[in-house]
Amino acid sequence: MTTTPPLPPEDRSPASERSTDAPANWPVPPPPARPRASGARIADVTASILLVIAGVFVFGLLAFMSVFLVMASDGCYDDRCNTDLMSVGWLIAMLVPPAVFVAAIVWTLIRIARRKLAWWVPLAGAAVAGSAWGIGVAMIEASLNR
Repeated sequence: MTTTPPLPPEDRSPASERSTDAPANWPVPPPPARPRASGARIADVTASILLVIAGVFVFGLLAFMSVFLVMASDGCYDDRCNTDLMSVGWLIAMLVPPAVFVAAIVWTLIRIARRKLAWWVPLAGAAVAGSAWGIGVAMIEASLNR
């Protein structure tokens, strides 16, 4: 019966911790380096953030202008206007564009976090919100019966 010689003190770790592929005193390789961000990625994030900031200012101005759409009813007397249609148009012009653009901002941030192309989302949100505002204004104009 033969026995194995005793291990040196630095190699006396439990057998489950020792690797059978390499000696116990081999250096541990460094973790792989993270890939650098590409120029296209940086440009997409920059453009997306700038478009979101510009959209916030533009839609803030649009919301301020929408408050004054109620003055379209100034010429309505003797039941010459359809006030129900005017009210619906005003509410659409007031509420839909900010809701659409907030959804576009959230979707932009989600796409940035998932590392997907995101610059087009604020533009699409602005187009949809602007169209909704135009529909609301058209409804107000249609309610005037001119």
